[in-house]
Amino acid sequence: MSRVSEPGALRLVIADDHPLYLEGLVGIFAEHPEFEVVARVSDGAAAVAAVREHAPDVAVVDLQLPTMDGIEIVTALEQEGLPSKVVIVSAYEDSATVYRAFAAGAKAYLPKSSSGDTVRDTVLAVAAGQTVIPPALQSGLAGEIRSRSEREAEAPAKARLTAREYDVLRLTAEGLSAPEVAEQLFVGVTTVKTHLQHVYEKLNVSDRAAAVAVAHRTGLLS
Repeated sequence: MSRVSEPGALRLVIADDHPLYLEGLVGIFAEHPEFEVVARVSDGAAAVAAVREHAPDVAVVDLQLPTMDGIEIVTALEQEGLPSKVVIVSAYEDSATVYRAFAAGAKAYLPKSSSGDTVRDTVLAVAAGQTVIPPALQSGLAGEIRSRSEREAEAPAKARLTAREYDVLRLTAEGLSAPEVAEQLFVGVTTVKTHLQHVYEKLNVSDRAAAVAVAHRTGLLS
């Protein structure tokens, strides 16, 4: 006899391309009437379609799926404004991937080694509006956030240099003098010096050598 879900049970979509793990995930919720698995799928596009069709409270999706990965699923749901929350499960625990998942809009990221109780508790917490980061991933994620913040602080002007300022910086890095840069760009020397001054301000440096060093170190000049 099939189990009858409670009225108001949390509706779930489960997505994983490994049949045994998919059945294992479904089984985690099978004996608990507060959950209802409304769809189980094995690829990313099908997961997005299932969320569109069933409007679950939570989608539990594998990171690595055919057609669309878990982060792409989160991004697609966010772009469509669908309210279903996403829990990503993965064998990958590197901090850069975890960061990308949360930046895209995932509400939890769980190692595939997580216990059934952990998975259930996480789904309940996410459905209640919480974001869940397992203790084992917190240190790496914090380090990734700190590293990215430091890189952004180190090169605050990367996205703000105008095309002409970038050209002046590039030619300066090649060793050209201000008059030579002016000749290359068909502008006056005063204009080149003005552009250089703007570059110094945006890179928070005071001279040509420092500007070139910061630009190389931060990847502005590659």
